[in-house]
Amino acid sequence: MASNFGRALDCAFITNLAAEAKKEGWWADVLADPKLLIALRGDYLNVYWQGQSLFCVKSTPSGVKATTHEKYLMDPKLASQVSLTKGVFDIASLRKKGFIERYQGKKTLAEMKTAAGLFSGPEKTGCHEIAARNSMVIDVEITFPGKVSLEDGGDDRRGPRVDLASFETDGDEARLVFWEAKHFSNGELRSAGGPAPVLHQVKIYEKYLSENRERIEGSYREVAENLVSIKKMGWERELSPLINDVGTGKRRLTLGAEPKVRLIIFGFDIAQRDHDGWKGHLKLLKEGINRVLAVGEVKKIRLSA
Repeated sequence: MASNFGRALDCAFITNLAAEAKKEGWWADVLADPKLLIALRGDYLNVYWQGQSLFCVKSTPSGVKATTHEKYLMDPKLASQVSLTKGVFDIASLRKKGFIERYQGKKTLAEMKTAAGLFSGPEKTGCHEIAARNSMVIDVEITFPGKVSLEDGGDDRRGPRVDLASFETDGDEARLVFWEAKHFSNGELRSAGGPAPVLHQVKIYEKYLSENRERIEGSYREVAENLVSIKKMGWERELSPLINDVGTGKRRLTLGAEPKVRLIIFGFDIAQRDHDGWKGHLKLLKEGINRVLAVGEVKKIRLSA
């Protein structure tokens, strides 16, 4: 199945971002925050905080334009009581103080992050932490356009979405690897009968990657080049030498003979890890997936370099 998969930004977009970086403002503050994730989407980019798109950024003839979701502009410091009289809430004062109206530097960015974090569950927060702590991660929240079907009776999936993409060393080349990340509580890791749903997900992803290999490899080569350019704008996020090597043409990027989709499981304690029932589920997952990385604390998860 042919795909219009594309992630890289064009030269005009990069030029506009470089110009914006020279100003004192939101983009310079984003670049100065190493815990924010910048994900390229072809004709736009997202700035992520704990799985929430804090900014959506597009390029226009007059420069870059950023938007944010209105829910991230609710002042997270709101704490006053609102009176209810005859079925009407008195929100007159709330209209004045309830929203962040002006961007005022890193203070505002911190408030927006706090507001966005209120909408993140443990799985989104964990995925963000993994990506932020592993410099070889090149993309997050990756939707594959189109529809993928399996021959084993599985349902068609429109726009399947995988959590992370990263680089790892493969001889003299760099290998592009994809990761699905699940919190221990996610029911898709278990099944009372038959394969766990996550096994089907991984098959869907691998089929898509196999069918669109050249397009995906080419797109992520260009993404690496884009990220090297953004790094030169003063981006404080650590960038893996592998991403730099691919972005500067020193290494070839490949999905390998067989595309790899791997699984990360996090958010469990020792008792949960050692439970016999879970051990049985984990055994089946490891038999069906190329690599399963099960680590209780997200801070300890290290993806292969």
